[in-house]
Amino acid sequence: MTEQQVREALLAVNDPHIPVSIESMGMLRGVTISETGVVDVELAIPCLACPGVSMLKQSVKDAVGGLKGVSEVNVLEGWHHDWTTQSIEPNARQLMRRFGIQV
Repeated sequence: MTEQQVREALLAVNDPHIPVSIESMGMLRGVTISETGVVDVELAIPCLACPGVSMLKQSVKDAVGGLKGVSEVNVLEGWHHDWTTQSIEPNARQLMRRFGIQV
């Protein structure tokens, strides 16, 4: 499996609060794949006390774990990454506005 395949699988993973992918939200910060098939997915978590983090981590594991060649999935909470609303892609901003979320 390749990083591109992992990133494509992650397009199906949405922010736990709104129907926008973690990629479009600017939350996906890195993918590392070891020779043994261990995939590390690093995320920037927007909210320090986000109640949806465990659900988000499980969604990432489910999406990536189904790929051929993956032996393990680790989701790393990148609290050291700065995340602001400027991290959100323009198309995702428009979708969020349609749902009544101002960004």
